[in-house]
Amino acid sequence: MLKILLSLLLLGVSTSYGQNKVKWGLDFDYNRNVLQLKGEIEEGWHLYSSMTPPEAGPIPVEIKTKKSRGFRIKGRFVEKYDAVKTFDANFDSDVFIFEENYLAEQQIKLKKNSLVNLTVTFMICNHERCLPPIDEILSIKLNSDD
Repeated sequence: MLKILLSLLLLGVSTSYGQNKVKWGLDFDYNRNVLQLKGEIEEGWHLYSSMTPPEAGPIPVEIKTKKSRGFRIKGRFVEKYDAVKTFDANFDSDVFIFEENYLAEQQIKLKKNSLVNLTVTFMICNHERCLPPIDEILSIKLNSDD
């Protein structure tokens, strides 16, 4: 009985790790001093834009950059692709979504070589269901011209 319970627990854990339907990447454009968060969304799934009204229900993409002495944040992340307005039966509301790709940018002033860490919180859904919110931690090492 214990072996069966342990097997079911391990199956559940491996399934939960397979729920991330977005491949995230973090880049830096040295010419414009811009961090770029890129997401490749698995076919049939979508992310929610920050333009989605809070009362609609889903959790939109939220990006938090950890502060550091090596750089200064200039503003917040801005979504660069146009979100599509659609009715979402999961929430019985009009929402703004991204399908296929996501791109957000944030300007920073690089003072010295730094490791930039950020956390992306997002909810991924398809037309039938939503998965629990996920926190994805990303890092990128930046070199200053000093």
